[in-house]
Amino acid sequence: MKSEPGIDIGVNAVVLVGQVSSAAVTRELANGEIVSSFDIVTHTENGRVSVPVSMQGEQEVPECDTQVCVIGFVRRRFFRSGSRVESRTEVVTSEVIPMRRKAQVRRAISRVVENFSTLI
Repeated sequence: MKSEPGIDIGVNAVVLVGQVSSAAVTRELANGEIVSSFDIVTHTENGRVSVPVSMQGEQEVPECDTQVCVIGFVRRRFFRSGSRVESRTEVVTSEVIPMRRKAQVRRAISRVVENFSTLI
């Protein structure tokens, strides 16, 4: 990875494994783009964690209760709600893979790890 002079290279990568806990809501934005959003639940040492996930474009949306691996990045999105500007932090997907596809999950996670190794 190369950076512009004076700009540090950073990494914004997410590997999230958990269960789809809400039915996806699909909407069309003003610019015509299709966006689907749903929540993934993971269990950590600190308990249950719910993570909002966003998929851009027309993709197959996972069903509720499906175990998935999500590869993506974290984004803070700003939007208008009435007269206020609000924000939401979410994981934007590049891939959503059912965990039953173990070889595909392994390859996706390997690609993420390879991207990290280029920084070292």
